[in-house]
Amino acid sequence: MKIPTQYPGWTIQVSACILVLALVSGCMGSYGRLKRDTEVFQAFENKQVPSDYRYFYYGFDTRPYVVIGVESKYEAGSNMWREIEADTERFKNMLTWIWEDFGYSRYGAQILDPEGNQVGILYSSINVIAIKFSGGNRIIVMPHTPFLWGPGADEGSSRRIYSQKE
Repeated sequence: MKIPTQYPGWTIQVSACILVLALVSGCMGSYGRLKRDTEVFQAFENKQVPSDYRYFYYGFDTRPYVVIGVESKYEAGSNMWREIEADTERFKNMLTWIWEDFGYSRYGAQILDPEGNQVGILYSSINVIAIKFSGGNRIIVMPHTPFLWGPGADEGSSRRIYSQKE
């Protein structure tokens, strides 16, 4: 004879909750955020940025999408991000030609770590940018640039779509 329990299937429910919590906590990571700042914007616009940061850009040096300055203890360089010296004419010229388009306006922002401390500055017109902090004092800056991927990119496709001649 089977004895009925008050909560049938409770072990499955508890197991499912533990699994969901594990997945959610693993995805949270150490993310920073941006805090828009008119003083940072003016510093970039006037080409008088703080000299105590290391500067990197994403895009072309003739038309960058994002320029960041980070404290020297952080590393942000990669295949996507290239370091540039702030006291050069190339850097100042780059700031003049930062990418803009209809619906995208330039702004300056403070880069804040997960605790809310300022660790850098950013200049861009891209509205959605994720800031992740990983081991070894590494900052990973991920701008959302579906306009680079071609038609259909905002429709959930992760691959680039190129038009073909008929």
